[in-house]
Amino acid sequence: MTKEKSNPQSPEEMAKMAQEAAVKSAMEQTQAMFGNIPGFQMPGGMQEQIMTQMGSGVPDMAEIQAQQEAMLKAAGVDPAVVAQAGMQNMAFAQQMMQEAMDGTLGKGLSSSDAMAQMMEAFGDDGWTINRSETGKLDAEQLRLLAFGAPMLVYNDEKVDSLADDEDVETIKCTLKDWWNVTDRESTLDIVKWLLEEGHHAEADEALAEIHKRRIENISQEERCDEESKMGDVCLIMESMLENGWCPKGQMPDSVIAWDLVRVVNLGRWAYLCGYVNEDEMWQIMQVAADIALEHFSSWEEYGRSFIMGRGVWHGEPVDSETAYEIVELLLENDESPWKQSSFRACLLYTSPSPRDA
Repeated sequence: MTKEKSNPQSPEEMAKMAQEAAVKSAMEQTQAMFGNIPGFQMPGGMQEQIMTQMGSGVPDMAEIQAQQEAMLKAAGVDPAVVAQAGMQNMAFAQQMMQEAMDGTLGKGLSSSDAMAQMMEAFGDDGWTINRSETGKLDAEQLRLLAFGAPMLVYNDEKVDSLADDEDVETIKCTLKDWWNVTDRESTLDIVKWLLEEGHHAEADEALAEIHKRRIENISQEERCDEESKMGDVCLIMESMLENGWCPKGQMPDSVIAWDLVRVVNLGRWAYLCGYVNEDEMWQIMQVAADIALEHFSSWEEYGRSFIMGRGVWHGEPVDSETAYEIVELLLENDESPWKQSSFRACLLYTSPSPRDA
């Protein structure tokens, strides 16, 4: 049986269709993935927001076509060039939605494959560790904040300060839109969900099965089971091994670090918004640190869990690649809080857990 040929499409039409398909796919993916998060509501006007972001970050399709036509007349440029631009737009939109899901819409623009090439042309040096050098936090407080360091680096924030470059109203909007957090009660509800379930619970079940049976013995049918995270976990595990993001035999037993990193940052944001007081913020971070110590023995192990967790979150190796770059920076750079703070330390904050609040 032969496929019916479709009518020829112009490069502009091809690029536009790819862009529109990307937005539609990303919106459907968001709704499907966040439907089980307590209190989550799809932010109004999200599709319009994404299209606006894309319009500001991607060249106009009509302009691209006009330029191509001129080049075709002058030098016979292949129309596939414009089609490729459309494919980059699609990857760009999907990545932007993924980054928006953890409250970092905007930063994702520089981490997608398409934008990374553009940023490189403008001299972007990649991930950096920023410090305030104010000296206001003591050693144990810096250590607790370090459990959220991957997200601080990702958001281009200071790793040694509670302050945020964003104004409080912007942070409040982020917490409300993406976590439905508006006060102390909703803060503790989401913290509890991240600690007890989050994105790690289902993934850890699949991990336990893989460690028990070995990944090569997981059938294709099991990988395709949409009721489990087996397929995503297998994909990310294989990508980590193939790309050298994790030494063989040192694959994590849990991806809970992905949720713990977000707990630390959620607690900090809630404090800045006045939803919890300072003691409660440190308690939230302490609980995250305590749980990390139950699962891991070093920043290296914690980092590998974060790498896998971020990838399993969407089942996208590119997310693990981004996490790997950040984790490597934190493990190797002398300015890193992971180089300056011990993974294990005396516990100074022993107030009741937010899970019991």
